[in-house]
Amino acid sequence: MNPAVIRVLILILLCFQVTWAQNLRPEQMMVLLIGNSASNPSADQAAALARLKALRQQPSFRQLKIGTMHFDRPAEARFASQVLGVDRSQLPCLCLVQLDSQLQRPVRKLYSMPRVTRQQLEQVEAMGRMWAQTAGDLSSLGGRNRLLPGQALQPGGVVNSLNGRYSFSLQTDGNIVVSNAGRPIWASQTNGQGGSALTLGTDGVLRLSAPNGQVVWQTRSSGSPGIYYFLMQDDGNAVIYLQEPGRTAVIWATETAGR
Repeated sequence: MNPAVIRVLILILLCFQVTWAQNLRPEQMMVLLIGNSASNPSADQAAALARLKALRQQPSFRQLKIGTMHFDRPAEARFASQVLGVDRSQLPCLCLVQLDSQLQRPVRKLYSMPRVTRQQLEQVEAMGRMWAQTAGDLSSLGGRNRLLPGQALQPGGVVNSLNGRYSFSLQTDGNIVVSNAGRPIWASQTNGQGGSALTLGTDGVLRLSAPNGQVVWQTRSSGSPGIYYFLMQDDGNAVIYLQEPGRTAVIWATETAGR
């Protein structure tokens, strides 16, 4: 299955089925389709909008908020570029955005899928049914020793092992550090590079980002769809896992077990 298809699906379903670190309610978010033209949409842009409208008619997606922006409207183009960080090379772009306190205007981008195509949308509804059956597993994975997709560490944030011995932290200088009883045993070496938020993406990648959205550091991807979570283990290893039917696979680790 094309991972891009999964990203489209997860972008929509995260509104309703994942607890975000920001504690946003579904009504505080919107799926926003950003395209080249309002009057002359591309085939991919039109197909994406049609599919979103069709999903909205299904009972499980009735609360889905949908919005559009277009680069042939100067004010919308400026907003998309300056506030949401979307440029023409990414169009059509499907975004999950946070709304303002009036629940009307986007204030920031939470997740995006650039250059979405008709082919990638073909299996959204079928994948939706599959994800709905497994998305509940995410809530059972929660705990103070882990991060789930969409959750983030801010500077000074820490994920501790259950035994209290090990910690995985984003320091105020932007360095990511694993410590054993306060003694550093692994670091990302990103101090002074402007990293201000460490987020586990729905693709299973931990990304350290600067305030402008630039990725300073990231882990590798499995390239496979599934349910991911990050765990600070009692043995000192910090690990990203992929949970699939019948197995759990290690995607990335600091390899600090026993140190």
